[in-house]
Amino acid sequence: MNVMDVLTAQQMRDADRHTIEEAGVPARVLMENAGRAVADVVAESGTGGRRILILCGRGGNGGDGLVALRALAARGLRGTAVLLADPERLTGETKANYETAMQLALHVVPCPDEATWEWALRQTGPDGLTTPRPGVVVDAILGTGSSGPLRGLAARVIADLDHVGRFRDAVRIAVDVPTGLSADTGAAPDLCFRADLTVALAAPKICHFVYPASAACGEIRVAEIGIPRVWLNAGTAGVRTNDERRVAPFFPARAPGVHKGQLGRLLLVAGSRRMPGAAALAARGALSAGVGLLTVAGPTDGLTELPPEAMRLPLPASGDGELSLDGVPEIAQFAGDAIALGPGLGSGEETKEAVRRIVLTTSLPLVLDADGLNSWAGRAARLAQRPDLALTPHPGEAARLLGLTSAEVQEDRLATARRLARETEAAVALKGPGTLIADPRGAVFVNRSGGPELAAGGSGDVLTGVVGALLARRLAPLEALSAGVFLHGLAGSEARESSGEDAVTASGVAAHLGKAVHRLRREISR
Repeated sequence: MNVMDVLTAQQMRDADRHTIEEAGVPARVLMENAGRAVADVVAESGTGGRRILILCGRGGNGGDGLVALRALAARGLRGTAVLLADPERLTGETKANYETAMQLALHVVPCPDEATWEWALRQTGPDGLTTPRPGVVVDAILGTGSSGPLRGLAARVIADLDHVGRFRDAVRIAVDVPTGLSADTGAAPDLCFRADLTVALAAPKICHFVYPASAACGEIRVAEIGIPRVWLNAGTAGVRTNDERRVAPFFPARAPGVHKGQLGRLLLVAGSRRMPGAAALAARGALSAGVGLLTVAGPTDGLTELPPEAMRLPLPASGDGELSLDGVPEIAQFAGDAIALGPGLGSGEETKEAVRRIVLTTSLPLVLDADGLNSWAGRAARLAQRPDLALTPHPGEAARLLGLTSAEVQEDRLATARRLARETEAAVALKGPGTLIADPRGAVFVNRSGGPELAAGGSGDVLTGVVGALLARRLAPLEALSAGVFLHGLAGSEARESSGEDAVTASGVAAHLGKAVHRLRREISR
């Protein structure tokens, strides 16, 4: 995988304009390249000899669809384009490609209004849209021009695709952006085209990789259409992918003479009487990520399940068997390289205050997770006092930090990640599908490893240990989060391949971290 810039609709329009005005590439050439790329994907998808139905809007996306119709016909593949506009109102390259389709006697059915669309749905002859049953439906209606809720004809068409039975088993392919989604956010309204595959023209857009919109995009194929890469730039505060090539350099092979002290000394503060397993899982994550020396600090009852390689630092406990304030001075005296704080500590008020004191009175790079994050509910801005900080919240923890609901976080994960990083002045990994890694200056990296197999209890504890190990090895917080999140996801994939998705456990993810590191090191040598 290569790191990709993920563009907004305006950045894509600017790239188009630069290509046309400065590089002298005609707009029709770009449309031709786009349509042919879509045709390539449609042909590869396998139609089973059934008809291809291409839904075309009146703008450039519709023009791409009309080019695809012509390119498919040249391959001998049957296609029908449904033009959801009055042909007389088409302009520019879209009108030119419509006229070419007419000259070639290609099958184009104008449906400029809902009444005509409904009529076409009922037909059983050559103008009927469901007879014969289509094998592929291509959405070339709106593309990056979509904004706000769907209305009118577009809303009717998208709704019918879900409710008319003869559409349901067709392969669904979107051109650039599925209709109903905004290119610029991860929001996914109830009414939108839900694609099996999306052909991203020139560069991916934010909706392609940011959940929940990404779930409506299916597989992403990026098609080169003739726009020079120099203009496909998300900018310093933009969105990029977090891929193998980005993180592989953070995992160099060990030098022959290296010793354990050079591989980092991590203090993991975790565990309680009720949750000793959280400390054990975080410890396994840190050890399997290659930390040189690991000390686990917490109440004695929380240290009962640790691996033998971990040193123990028993601390005074509260009456509930959780970390007490009396343990803070020992933690402050730790002479190491980084601190990981939070898994399984508990939610007692004394423990929350102990966490807050540790965060504000220690100076080592620190990753804060789980109960450590919950100790700062409603106080996110106070974390800005603390340098060298990495946060790893899931949506519920992010919601508590910012005074939101989990639903609000999930509705706009990108804005939430940026806001939390800005208010805390910390590097933030907002966990979930396509984990978002944000820095306070606005840059965001969308993680491209792992999948649903990571939805297992304790998986986040393993990640805390991994990130702590990388901080101890002197990676900056943003680098440690990027490398740790990707490695964790890759280990999840390795565990899934070994035991099957449903059998993946947090311990299994930790056990596959070494294999994942080896895979990344092979990437460096390529």
